[in-house]
Amino acid sequence: MVKTPNEFGGLSNEELEDFEKVNQISLPEKYKEFLLKYNGGKPLKEHIENSSVVVTYIFGMHNGDYHASLYKHIEMFKGRLPFSTFPIAGDAFGNLFIMSLHPEGHGHIYFWDHEVEPAYQNGHFTDNCTFIAYSFESFLDKLH
Repeated sequence: MVKTPNEFGGLSNEELEDFEKVNQISLPEKYKEFLLKYNGGKPLKEHIENSSVVVTYIFGMHNGDYHASLYKHIEMFKGRLPFSTFPIAGDAFGNLFIMSLHPEGHGHIYFWDHEVEPAYQNGHFTDNCTFIAYSFESFLDKLH
């Protein structure tokens, strides 16, 4: 699944539950299972099938290196991503893979291209987003 599981430390159930409470969100079960088992990492298979997109790192819940930290990406992109989404992974060029937490499309994964990010965004702009998968599990299945 990932080359270096828990590279920056493991994640406990309590930490994950606290994250959901503090952020008032409900994460999909398969995503939570991944975080508890691996807490992010460099995927063994990096290419999204039928595209030129590469996943360089799946973010974990820790304060390790920027390229690997979900917390640091949430802070960096606050107000820039579409409403009800958050970053779960990145590519080598600063683009993100984001997960929708909106009731319609909960758990869907999109590729967010920062090159076409508008100068001013109010959270509704999605022209720079491309649908990738219906779930985190499907997202992982598309890696080859």
